[in-house]
Amino acid sequence: MFIASDSSLDVGGKIVAVPPLALVPDPANDVYRLDVSTDTFKSAAGIDLSRWVDAGRSDRVAAAYRHFGRETYFLEEGDPANPRDARPKVALGYVERASKLVDLPVGNLQGDKFGKVWSLTLDLPKGRILNVIILSPGNLETKSIVPAMALAFNATRDALLLDDTKAEFADQPKYIYTAAAYGNDATSHEESYKGPHTHVPLEQGSSYFDIDRTVRISRDIRAAKIGSRNVEVGTVDGRVTVRGWVNTEADKARILALAVAASRLEVVDDQISVGRPVAVK
Repeated sequence: MFIASDSSLDVGGKIVAVPPLALVPDPANDVYRLDVSTDTFKSAAGIDLSRWVDAGRSDRVAAAYRHFGRETYFLEEGDPANPRDARPKVALGYVERASKLVDLPVGNLQGDKFGKVWSLTLDLPKGRILNVIILSPGNLETKSIVPAMALAFNATRDALLLDDTKAEFADQPKYIYTAAAYGNDATSHEESYKGPHTHVPLEQGSSYFDIDRTVRISRDIRAAKIGSRNVEVGTVDGRVTVRGWVNTEADKARILALAVAASRLEVVDDQISVGRPVAVK
């Protein structure tokens, strides 16, 4: 999270990188407050956005976390991973500004174009991006919601990729937005997943352990080349949920085996059905 300093601080309009978890919501005043002293903020290193590759290095990001008294959620370059840790960490990977993601094209691995990034939904108290909202081409009213963890950069990092067919993408939940008009405030709501067991969106824990487990299971499923584009994975407090539908019992068994291998049988909640669910009207 970047914060531009106020002129009253007399630091020349410095831009400072701040861990999201250092921000505390103040609903009464409709603001976020930074949980540090003025001196701590003034002494923070400034960010040169014209040198983004340097600013996004793991050591620079980690330095910002340490300055504001927050633990990093990633491994710094050269640090070994310890799978026995209660909160195992993974490498940071490529860091990009959220503002640069807006209008980025989105497509699939086969070259089909789905649209472009319209907006993002954030969970600042947990310090993570929840979903990416994709605007379909030529239709300002059709916006689809995709979990952020389902998207990846292409090789040149000028587009995002989703492992969906065009038909599967058309079934993604929609984001319904109504602009302010006639004295009414703007409103929005998100469609929920309409799976066989629940109408509540699949949750994902924000701890390092939960995120690492979900990422590993998702990668194992993709590597096994299972027909799983309609399956979601989420981990909360160590408990894994796999939800959605597959074409065959064999695909379901293989996905569950990978989930169990990455955790334990008693902490895997199986919500996978065989065959496309019938839409309820």
